[in-house]
Amino acid sequence: GDGVLFHLREPCVREDVPRGGFVQVIPEDPKSLSRGGLPRWRKGDRLGKLFVHFRRSGVLFEGKCMLVLPLPDYPVSGIRTGQRKGGRVHWEVAIPAR
Repeated sequence: GDGVLFHLREPCVREDVPRGGFVQVIPEDPKSLSRGGLPRWRKGDRLGKLFVHFRRSGVLFEGKCMLVLPLPDYPVSGIRTGQRKGGRVHWEVAIPAR
């Protein structure tokens, strides 16, 4: 309800911090993406996909990794998160929004 997504991993060490990580915020209405529902810093992203830069959005503390990401203004039906390696999806998890 506060417009922010928190990703937390425990236990976590520096080697666990993903490179090529992504978070895709899936709108309830796909037309939301073409109506300017994306935050200004994400303009041009027509899939609702945000590539995660841990150094900008994350923190490593007390054996935990946490990312804090702003959510878009449109209603969300789900979130897909994962990591790409060598141009392929290394792992991926889909989470329905409630």
